[in-house]
Amino acid sequence: MLVQGAIDDPALENPQANKLDRAEALALRGRLDEALALLAGEGSLRAIRIRAEALERLGRFDEADAALDPLVAHMAAKEITSGDDLAEGVRALMVRSRLRGPGRAGEADADFRTLMEMLGRAKNELDRLSWYARLVEAEVLIEKDNPADGQAALTEVLALNPRCSRAWRLLGDLAVSGFDFDQAENIALRLEELAPGSPDAAVIRARGAIRRKDPALADSILDAALARFPQHRELLAEQAASAAVRFDESRTSALLTAFDALNAGERPPTQDDHGSPEAILAVGAALSEARQYAPAAALLERAAMRQPMLSTPWIELGLLEMQAGRDIRAKDALSKALALDPFNVRAANSLKLVDELNSFDEIESDHFVVRYKPGIDEVLARQMPAVLEQIYHDVCGPSMFDHEPEGKTTIELMPDHAAFAVRISGMPQIHTMAAATGPVIAMETPRDGPGHRAGPYDWARTVRHEFIHTVTLSRTHNRIPHWFTEAAAVWGEGGPRPPDWWGLLTQAYLNDTLFDMDTISLRFVRPIKPNDRTQAYAQGNWMYEYMVGRFGLRAPLDLMDLYAQGKSEREAMQQVLKLTPEQFFDDFKGWAKGDLLRAGMLPPEGEPPIDQLIDDPHTLSSAMLDDLLVEHPNHPDLLQIAVQIALKETGGNPTPAMIPLIERFVAARPVDPMPRRLLARLALAGAMDDAPQKVIENLEFLDERELRSPAFALALAERYALAGDLDHAWAKATRATLIAPFDASTREQAGRIALLRGDLDAAESQLVALTLIEPDRDLHKRRLEALRAKRAETRANGAG
Repeated sequence: MLVQGAIDDPALENPQANKLDRAEALALRGRLDEALALLAGEGSLRAIRIRAEALERLGRFDEADAALDPLVAHMAAKEITSGDDLAEGVRALMVRSRLRGPGRAGEADADFRTLMEMLGRAKNELDRLSWYARLVEAEVLIEKDNPADGQAALTEVLALNPRCSRAWRLLGDLAVSGFDFDQAENIALRLEELAPGSPDAAVIRARGAIRRKDPALADSILDAALARFPQHRELLAEQAASAAVRFDESRTSALLTAFDALNAGERPPTQDDHGSPEAILAVGAALSEARQYAPAAALLERAAMRQPMLSTPWIELGLLEMQAGRDIRAKDALSKALALDPFNVRAANSLKLVDELNSFDEIESDHFVVRYKPGIDEVLARQMPAVLEQIYHDVCGPSMFDHEPEGKTTIELMPDHAAFAVRISGMPQIHTMAAATGPVIAMETPRDGPGHRAGPYDWARTVRHEFIHTVTLSRTHNRIPHWFTEAAAVWGEGGPRPPDWWGLLTQAYLNDTLFDMDTISLRFVRPIKPNDRTQAYAQGNWMYEYMVGRFGLRAPLDLMDLYAQGKSEREAMQQVLKLTPEQFFDDFKGWAKGDLLRAGMLPPEGEPPIDQLIDDPHTLSSAMLDDLLVEHPNHPDLLQIAVQIALKETGGNPTPAMIPLIERFVAARPVDPMPRRLLARLALAGAMDDAPQKVIENLEFLDERELRSPAFALALAERYALAGDLDHAWAKATRATLIAPFDASTREQAGRIALLRGDLDAAESQLVALTLIEPDRDLHKRRLEALRAKRAETRANGAG
């Protein structure tokens, strides 16, 4: 029963049961004083470990440390021949490391290498079938923020003992940490199979709910579990964390006080800098994730003060300070963490990055600070301030979010993907290329090469998106539903909906798989299907567009202001929109159908879907198609098939004879880029009336939707220049350099157009960029020198 997690099973209350099993069950239930009383006079390694853990959890650290002295003496003096006993010793030494820090000379050293060597001996020499040794190994690895190896060890545990609840619980914690909430729920169900009403299952579910910003669900889970296990310390700590993410400060404070009082028992009340940090740490970590940086930092500092040798509060504090852009404080906290725990992966990665950030150069403008690694990244850094200030003017103005964040926003150009990922998460991999944490926006530099995942991308649009997060987080005091902040950011980018989003949204609408209000935020952080995250972005933007169109620009801002006051999404929507979330979603779906019709993604009203007209497009003859088009002349799917068949007959090359058909398809489905590409090719070949204007018209459509390649912008720059429209040519050349700032040919074309305009300053900036991109090409340097000489001559003649 104990191994399965049935810690209140009647068998564990039976006086005839093993005393250590009974004591451990009492400790796990939170009845720590009773467990200590039952352990009186017991001196085995397991008894010492249970006693020390109970005293540590009570915050009686000196007593816990003293309780471990016999174990240390035993391990130093006697040969241990049992794998499980040696694992017990390691588990006890983990307690000592949290109480004293790295091991002292002359003692059984409690550092990571020593612990792992002991566990290696336990499982490889003393008992190759010891699941317990592998369980303790997993605990050590997870404590060092090494989840991959920890999970591998847990898999070995469950292969040997599939009913080990502690292994399942640790896997559940890892699932919640990785936002894998479906897997976490599966694990919780397994724990309940082993022990109905499992408190471990409740902790996993509550932590998942808190991470999903659903404290109401967390409270319902915790209330039920605490009715059965009223002294369970983890349940009580999560209860306080749930109150904190509700922004209920008085309840949070009361729960923290009650937690301390429970630990104190009959002893004098705990002083603020004494006692267990468990609940304070849980609340601080939850508030940090909710981006409530100031109160979270204060709580994490309190936790560190209570148990000074525990590295966890310092690690959490260091990562928080990095997110908040306070690198000096981050370095201080992370240095303290690594001094206590030199093998912690996240802390080591983050401290290394903080040290690297201190070597970065800076460029400052009115509202931004751009930080970059000296070298080629200066090319982009020099270009950014002017673009950033225009973004600030747009985003913060009354026509968008009507709010200015306090202080300057820092933009950090991370030189490669690994550095960017560590900057955001403390670990070297992450799924995006830019992220805002409030006052800091970190982005991977947009270039190809080893160590880069992003490649070229429209960094200005990306940073605009992230800066909107900074603004909305500031306006709401970091209290905003995940889907809503992403929806606002995509809406505020100002560009048209990407073509693949139209297809994704159409299928979601037709298949009734649009995410409801309870699901959409979750799909950002934990997608189930490959397209779930993309759909969450697309649908969120769609819903925000609907909200603005129906209720006006002020409605989402009023919602944000209520979120800032701590109102839930349900409360805020009912107050501002006069709708429940469910009613809003139902109304949105009705509007969405009309939007799909306007975009030509659905057949016009009264027209049948394409699968009712055609069984198999591959067997469709030209005559049959002509007949169908006579009967359904504006059917977008039918016109698409007609264009595809015509292209197949010409080997994929559009012909002038196809122009009327292609233009009909454009009219029927105005959001599709495919016919625009065909028309652009025909116009470039001179096959259309007013070809130069048609080229520009269709290339503009394509460029407006292009986020990764400068090709359309460069083609437009050339066309505008040939037409003598140098202002538009320069705008497009500039856009090309925003997408591919490190591409030499793009910079050369921009420089040529700048010279055609007579803008020597702009031409010089492009040549300076070229000298950094290709430092070995003397041609760039000679051109730059010649340009500067010409400009000096011009100025001298003007002065004369």
